[in-house]
Amino acid sequence: MRAALRTCCPAILALAVVECTCAQDDWGRIYGAVGITSDYRYNGVSYSDGSPALQGYLHWWRPDGFYAGLWATGVEFDDPDNTSVEGDLYAGRNFDLGSTRVGLEALYTFFPDTSTPGPTYDFVQLKVRVTQSVRAFTLGAVSAWTPEGSYASGTAWRVALDAGYDIHARLKVTANLGRRWIERGVDRSYWDLGLTASGKHLSLDVRYVDTNLEVRECTFGTCGAAAVATVMWRF
Repeated sequence: MRAALRTCCPAILALAVVECTCAQDDWGRIYGAVGITSDYRYNGVSYSDGSPALQGYLHWWRPDGFYAGLWATGVEFDDPDNTSVEGDLYAGRNFDLGSTRVGLEALYTFFPDTSTPGPTYDFVQLKVRVTQSVRAFTLGAVSAWTPEGSYASGTAWRVALDAGYDIHARLKVTANLGRRWIERGVDRSYWDLGLTASGKHLSLDVRYVDTNLEVRECTFGTCGAAAVATVMWRF
């Protein structure tokens, strides 16, 4: 496969060797998964140049609402450094108010195999998310602020709405609609609609993804409509 998939493999396998099913007590529980996606999309734009990418995560959850985790994926930017790995470190807390959940989160996105001096792809993002559950329906809204985007692209804001419906205990349909504004770059809208089937350990997500960007506005070359399939194995 492409460099994004090959280089990311050691990072994902490293996650897999960590014990991820811990007894629940006051300190919480750790969850993990590994998988592959046919096209890694970030806010509608392909970060894997339309190619498959290995992905995985470790997520720590506490009963008091605190959580933290690491998410990793292959990328393909076709840049001089051949950047091929993205990592996301995050931490936050959820507050439950009846059927409404409010979440506060800090996220650090980094690209460990990029060595270009000066500005980098790395960035920090702060998020606020509100989720409302009504029977089989879930409605959510998120607002995110990035003080300095990748490669000194300036301040960025993002707002998004999402909705989900549980067709069955193991089958869910979800939709997302978002808008991003950036100080030095091209603003964009993005949306997707998909279906997720989940078993005890295995899940399959298939969705349609698109943006309002034209080809000449795509930073990494792929932002048109696409069908994306993702398979994850939870352990």
